[in-house]
Amino acid sequence: MQLGKLGKIGVGWTVLVVVGITGFTYSKTSVDKRRYDNMKVRERMKKSNEGLYEATERFVGGEANKIYKKKTVNNIKMDTSQLSPGEQVKLQMMQDLEIEMMSDLYNRMTNACHKKCIPPKYSDSELGKGEMVCIDRCVAKYLDVHERIGKKLTAMSSADEEMKRKMSGG
Repeated sequence: MQLGKLGKIGVGWTVLVVVGITGFTYSKTSVDKRRYDNMKVRERMKKSNEGLYEATERFVGGEANKIYKKKTVNNIKMDTSQLSPGEQVKLQMMQDLEIEMMSDLYNRMTNACHKKCIPPKYSDSELGKGEMVCIDRCVAKYLDVHERIGKKLTAMSSADEEMKRKMSGG
């Protein structure tokens, strides 16, 4: 069967429409999956911020600024007067070390995500949508990996302690 000029155009349009609809469906599915993944990350972040907060006022530049701090087991005020001076020094060192570690985590994460998501030459004074999405994902991944590593190291440490107990006791 010979197709005329209009027949060939009709077949071409049919193929293009089918390919276009398939491509659109695939891209929509991909976008929906990414949105769902982002929604799960946001829900996880939201749950981590739930709980009781205590407000403290800090005076900076003559103005009172409220700082909200999540109440956790680590933030419970202890009566350190009952601790020996050596224990107080150990507690202060642990607190300082924790602050230093969190500061290091923040600095490393900031540097890594900045390098990955923001081009070296700035074209705008504000972040673009793609850069913001990249940074959101980078931070979520960085914190997720940090949490997983922490859990793994804790499990390994407790397994080592258990092994030491078994060897010394048995």
